[in-house]
Amino acid sequence: MTNRFVVVYEAQADFATATDLADRVLAAEVDWLETLLDSQREWVPEDPTGARLTWKGIASHARELGISVRGFFDGRPGLPDAQAARRAIAYVRRCFSAVDAILLIRDMDDQLERRGGLEQARASDSSDVKIVIGVAIVERESWILSGFDPENDDEHARLNAESQWLGFNPCLRPQELTACKDDAAKRSPKRVLVALTAGDWDRQRTCWMATALAVLEARGQANGLKDYLGEVRDRLVPLITGHERPLESMKGGAV
Repeated sequence: MTNRFVVVYEAQADFATATDLADRVLAAEVDWLETLLDSQREWVPEDPTGARLTWKGIASHARELGISVRGFFDGRPGLPDAQAARRAIAYVRRCFSAVDAILLIRDMDDQLERRGGLEQARASDSSDVKIVIGVAIVERESWILSGFDPENDDEHARLNAESQWLGFNPCLRPQELTACKDDAAKRSPKRVLVALTAGDWDRQRTCWMATALAVLEARGQANGLKDYLGEVRDRLVPLITGHERPLESMKGGAV
């Protein structure tokens, strides 16, 4: 039976990056899966009406359905995005008769406690649906930079120029690109990614599709990428194999 994985995301690029990476982890962890992926999992980007499952869209559509979320989380006030995530989970469960997992994909931006809020919402959910959290620090582009390796002399020159200007290699320390509100700022991850790839989508995609997962994890320890890959490994792989991973490998929140 095909597993239905519903994704809540900010933009189409976030959906593509998160699902591509998850597929790579699934294929790496389950040796018989690579040629059977499409029959074993379905990535769902839209609700049954065809509306995209974006954070903004869900907030609007949930109100139309009369979905209201409020209250504390284990007796504590909600951190940033806690109520938004609780609403998203409730919306998905209302719209779909069967869901195996919900992925909450988010940029941290300048809200340092955003992941904590998502974890509060996950912990408060009493269903048996697996909830996967992916928070990019500070933006999705930081994840992509973790996989950038120069392929020619021109790209080597671009990376050297950026490294000299920034004072560090942005592909090894992408979490230090913290200017998330100004795409033209020196430390904007969006600006740096465009500078290195000339804004070419296909070139950017090779960063997360061709770079070894071990490299992505090593470079992504501080920007949320390693955590996301671990969440996929711990929470989605068992849905494919039918075997739970050891609980000590799980990170925070409800199993």
